[in-house]
Amino acid sequence: MKRNRYYLFAALLPALASMQAQTTYEATALLDTDLSGTARYVGMGGAMSALGADMSTMGTNPAGTALYRSWDVAMSFGGNWVTQHTQSNLGGNRSFSSYGSMDNAGVVIANKKSNENILRFVNFGVNYRNVKRFGGKMNTVSDLNGLSQTGQMAWQAFSNQDVFYEDFDYNDEKGFFKENYYHDSWVGWLTLMGAQSYLIDETSLGGTIDGVEYPDGNYYPSYSNTYREMLSGGIDAYDFNLSFNLIDAVYLGVTFTTYDVDRSLESTYGEEFDGGNYTLQNFYRTTGSGYDFKFGAILRPFEESSFRIGVSATTPTIYTLRDYNSAILTSSVTLRDPSGYEWVETTEIDTYKDNAFGGDCYTDYTMIAPAKINVSLGGTVGTSLALGAEYEYTNYGNISLYDENGNENTVMNEHTADNFTGQHTLRVGAEKTFGMFYTRLGYNYQTGGYKSSAWKMIPINSVQTNTAYANIKSTSNYTLGVGLRGDVFYADAALLYSNQSADFYAFDDPGLQAISQNRGLLKGMMTVGLRF
Repeated sequence: MKRNRYYLFAALLPALASMQAQTTYEATALLDTDLSGTARYVGMGGAMSALGADMSTMGTNPAGTALYRSWDVAMSFGGNWVTQHTQSNLGGNRSFSSYGSMDNAGVVIANKKSNENILRFVNFGVNYRNVKRFGGKMNTVSDLNGLSQTGQMAWQAFSNQDVFYEDFDYNDEKGFFKENYYHDSWVGWLTLMGAQSYLIDETSLGGTIDGVEYPDGNYYPSYSNTYREMLSGGIDAYDFNLSFNLIDAVYLGVTFTTYDVDRSLESTYGEEFDGGNYTLQNFYRTTGSGYDFKFGAILRPFEESSFRIGVSATTPTIYTLRDYNSAILTSSVTLRDPSGYEWVETTEIDTYKDNAFGGDCYTDYTMIAPAKINVSLGGTVGTSLALGAEYEYTNYGNISLYDENGNENTVMNEHTADNFTGQHTLRVGAEKTFGMFYTRLGYNYQTGGYKSSAWKMIPINSVQTNTAYANIKSTSNYTLGVGLRGDVFYADAALLYSNQSADFYAFDDPGLQAISQNRGLLKGMMTVGLRF
């Protein structure tokens, strides 16, 4: 673990006067969205921002609804099967989970104004979108080769200039064993839990103790670890759209979107080392809401051609969030007194119980997610083939966090800018018509937005105790679909296979080997609707 990472925290401790819970990785979890919407939209890989005439485009290019000439009412639902595969130096593990989803429900009202004047249609739309579902499990086992999560506990203690040798003294009335510091903002919970469970002691602060020289951040080296996690919850979006058709050649639109966030993570981490073992369970939940505006335009530059160019922009999304977290650490450690007598000390530290915080700790804060830009192309070949392509960009490095009083979290924001980068999304799709029947094919590729060297920063006074993180490398979505159109009723179905690759780390240490993580999602979905 690099010293300069934690010296930075110590130097900036005055800027971290309040409890810290959120990290950049909890923030980016809310930006990593699924390919979701109507079955037609999914079947074409989401490449419909210039083609329009689908209610899902309210979320990518609001001008897409301006191409409607009739009312549309639709609902979409599906089933999801998730496979999580991890590959470490001790082999591979697979986990499976499944869940249902409500993907879309909306209405578009087409309001014709004229056949001859500049303004042809003023359309209104309301749409619910399932932006993200966090269902999934993961299991992994790896060889640590002498590294340990307790090293992160030790470095957090060593880097805190307000932690002293006497804080680790069991008999000191103001030490960690006697005084409840879980409410205080000067010391981190990893330090407190590590000390109270005998996983770190005064030797973690380095220096000469009882005639023995100890390195800075001294800790128990471990043989191996296990990690399990389960994710649940999701992000729901509600779009309110207004669009305009001008001379059947210029289409303009605006969407106001509100978001509802509920994400939960439960994890269990364990280690084995000489003379002992421990298990750390984490319970973490984020709830809240957010909003943004989307502005879009679609141009049909050639009157004799269906070729269209789309551009759109999404303002930064402002989230008001609350993080809840608690943890249970159980340990069994062989201790030795100066005379050489050995005994096994077994402990359980539960931050939910009265002996620690007394219930879930919660932290209120504001997150401003970065803006997005989207450029798209679309058109038809003859009367039976529609093609779409688009590119979208957002910069994860521009995520900003503020505490409940509106003060900028400068430490975390600088860390974000240094470790995260732009995310690029490419969508392409095609739709072929055979009378009343439609077939669709799509591909969607998204980069991760994480630098390869990115790491999870847990400040020295943080209540965050979940040290695990993953650097997403890329996500590929392969889609196909079919559809049936009647005079009024229509039905569409789509099949999506998504593969996401990432480097997973159970804790932060530059010497820790990444675990290869692959998340596969197979989704089947259907949309039923009426156009009239």
